[in-house]
Amino acid sequence: MADSMLMYAITTAAFVIFVIILGSSRAKRYRHRSAPVASSENKKVRYSSDGQPMSD
Repeated sequence: MADSMLMYAITTAAFVIFVIILGSSRAKRYRHRSAPVASSENKKVRYSSDGQPMSD
């Protein structure tokens, strides 16, 4: 009886620690992700009906 309770406690503790480690690494990954830098090359250009680029 004591052996099964000890194994249950060890298994539960290992699972909880595993979940905590995964959660903290996931939080770090989202925290370190920065916003992309917008460059002028990637901007969409709008054109008027006569084919000329429109200014903003």
